Amino acid sequence: MTRPRSWTVRPATLDDVENFEAVRIATWKTCFREIVSDQFLDGLTLSPHRIQRCRNAIGDVERSSVMVACAGHDIIGMGMAEQARDEQLNAEVGEIRALYVHPDWQGRGVGRALLDALTTALGACGYRAAVLWTMRDLLPTRRFYEANGWASDGAEDTHDWHGPVHLVRYGRDLDDPV
Repeated sequence: MTRPRSWTVRPATLDDVENFEAVRIATWKTCFREIVSDQFLDGLTLSPHRIQRCRNAIGDVERSSVMVACAGHDIIGMGMAEQARDEQLNAEVGEIRALYVHPDWQGRGVGRALLDALTTALGACGYRAAVLWTMRDLLPTRRFYEANGWASDGAEDTHDWHGPVHLVRYGRDLDDPV
């Protein structure tokens, strides 16, 4: 028996930006503590630059998608997808750039619904495949992606967020149902 849904997923609006950025920050500060430096996490704020970047992404609906999960009027999750940033990938590859669920709502299917909505949106934009990056040491997240049809493609990267954080790339064919 499935648990009844007390939330919905919809396209984001410009009015949602500050609230979904707050979800992103809360997720980072709670879920990434053992992987990303405390100095970096403690410095995360609702920056005007990041808010403007998100507003721009919402405005570019031709080849991108920004989705939010809502419980009533509260935003509890967010996701962003667009053309893949990696220049080695062709124009038929989209990328899940962000997928965050507020820590209080994790484990309830919100992430899966957002992931499904984003991959559907990428397919509707004409992308044939998709990639995403996640932290190598964030094992629950990696298991989540693997359970939802994504597989590591061997690409790795390292970011310096007041210390090295290792990333791995996952991919999937959008023509294959999960």
